[in-house]
Amino acid sequence: MPRFWLWPNLLSLDAPVVALLWQILFARCFHADVSPAAAALLMLAVWLIYAADRVFDARGESKLPRHEFYRRNWRALAPVWSAGLAIGAWLAWTRLPVMLFERGLLLLAAVALYFALVHLAPLRNWPKEAVVAVLFALGASLAAWSRIRSAADVATIVLFSCLCWINCAAIEKWERRINGWPVCLAATAVAAVAVLLLYRERPVLSGAETASAIAFVVLDLGRNRLSRDALRVLADVALLSPVLFLPLAGTLA
Repeated sequence: MPRFWLWPNLLSLDAPVVALLWQILFARCFHADVSPAAAALLMLAVWLIYAADRVFDARGESKLPRHEFYRRNWRALAPVWSAGLAIGAWLAWTRLPVMLFERGLLLLAAVALYFALVHLAPLRNWPKEAVVAVLFALGASLAAWSRIRSAADVATIVLFSCLCWINCAAIEKWERRINGWPVCLAATAVAAVAVLLLYRERPVLSGAETASAIAFVVLDLGRNRLSRDALRVLADVALLSPVLFLPLAGTLA
């Protein structure tokens, strides 16, 4: 029986929570509106994508807990996934503003292309983690796109995509216990850019991104003292920094 703290990861619930928190933070900092339907749809869409991705990954020989879970339980999860897809389609069609719906369709097309390249006609040696990171960041900030006014606004989304990329690539490195690119260096660079270039114009987003980057530095320094499962879970916890900064978003955005 998996440890209780591993269940959100096994059920693919961690990524939707991360997406929701950053969606709310971007929206508040950019003074954009996020309806309950848009928030629910984002969480549902992220869950559907992650669950489907893991079902495809489970067809291989991976022994990672999340792949083993989907390999054993995909038949039971299939009706849940299908119901979620139907609910998501209904929410998108009936509850989203036209502009948000159209942007969502563009992202959906990009996600479909990603699945085709990864699972249907696999490519070798391409930046899969980077593509996932960009799509995730664009999805989380989707509701705030119309409120982007400056280069600093764009930079906050770019830096968040860098954090998502660090998350994906670090997990790959930590789970395989391989020596790869320097997580510490990449995370430190993100923190430095967030502090030096964004603090004056976007202090709340700068603070949240700096906090997440520092969390990755700490995790990488202590990676040899933590289990693979713990590192996998904590890598997503590192992206929960909006919890600390949302109370400030209304006044210091």
